[in-house]
Amino acid sequence: MRRTILALSLLAACAAPDPVDVGEDPTPDDEEDTSMPDPEEMTPEPTPLMLAPGCTATAELAGHPAWFFFSRPDKPCTGIPGTGIDRHAINELIRLIDSVPAGGRIDGHIFNITVDAVGKALLDAQTRGVEVLISTDGQVATSMDSVKSTYLDKLDGIVYCASATTDSCVSSADDAISHTKLFTFSHATAPDGAQSDKVVWFGSANQTYSSGMRLYNNTVTIYGDDSLHDQFRAYLDDLRFKVRAADYYNPDTGRGHLLATSADVYISPESTSDLVENRLDDVTPDGKCSVKVMHASVRDSRMAVVDRLIAMKKGGCQVQVVADTVEPKALTALKGANIPVRHMPIHDKVFIVHGKYGTAYQYRVYTGSHNLSGGALRKYDEIFVKLAAETGNDHAVFDHYIAHFDDAFGVGEPL
Repeated sequence: MRRTILALSLLAACAAPDPVDVGEDPTPDDEEDTSMPDPEEMTPEPTPLMLAPGCTATAELAGHPAWFFFSRPDKPCTGIPGTGIDRHAINELIRLIDSVPAGGRIDGHIFNITVDAVGKALLDAQTRGVEVLISTDGQVATSMDSVKSTYLDKLDGIVYCASATTDSCVSSADDAISHTKLFTFSHATAPDGAQSDKVVWFGSANQTYSSGMRLYNNTVTIYGDDSLHDQFRAYLDDLRFKVRAADYYNPDTGRGHLLATSADVYISPESTSDLVENRLDDVTPDGKCSVKVMHASVRDSRMAVVDRLIAMKKGGCQVQVVADTVEPKALTALKGANIPVRHMPIHDKVFIVHGKYGTAYQYRVYTGSHNLSGGALRKYDEIFVKLAAETGNDHAVFDHYIAHFDDAFGVGEPL
């Protein structure tokens, strides 16, 4: 397995904030600040800076090449130190879109978008002969941002999932949102120049200046896993055609549960169980176990997950949490169990676990769009992704995510 860590740092400049995604409340967490110029107009030509870990990483997931792009605005991978802006993860998505050749196909789903360069890349792809099929959360339909009128509205395959009662695409719940961040590419080029058919991109980063660049994020690109690509594209079809259900995750039929060699995917909404707690329940706690939680929000409505973390701690696991929001009941319970909790501007939705699964120890990373909120589980369109497990002494993916976690937890404010 390749364990090369590459960090590509590029100059960028200041960006204006925009609405970010949510936990319980479908109202954006902050309002757009129009007092600053659009950073698209301020960005100088990219200039490579020193290589460093914690920004760009590559490894294999069950034999499939994978690349991981992280953003950390307090010490940006792509941006000017001190500005609180890191364009790293978003720039990689733009590069991927630009790499799709004429005759290819891009399928994608967007929760929120204000970055003109992403919209332009999608329209440019269509212009050069790529089939571009995009769905979005319903709030994008009424967006006044120029990216919609200038680029998205000109896409032949654009679908805004707005209705009279909900902004979701596959959830039938009232006042739901479509929070998935996902793209598939029929053919794309990796950062090292390798060509691949059937490429998937997902993670925590919205295509926005605020949550996509001003907060910690991670994105994953997996090359050549045909099954994962095809199953994700079928899910994207359901989003685009608004195949709505109250319980999209249905293990009896297989809907909402994607199984592939490089990753397994659990898709909300789910009405009966907790998709996250059920994954953590696979671990047998002992003194060799560790669990690191890096999340935008830990809500009181997800006490099942909090209680599982506490049980793991009591069973011998080392448990640490870094988050942007931890609600009072959850925080009291975590601190009562002597679990360290720190605050940083996190937008990731990540669990990094080393533990005993059955009779063997494994290193696992869980990521995606799924916040620890009741809405994310019961109402919203979300993906929770379990990356392929690693065993033995070679656990590069796990190590890359530990570095990302340490970047935030190491300087976080204790709660």
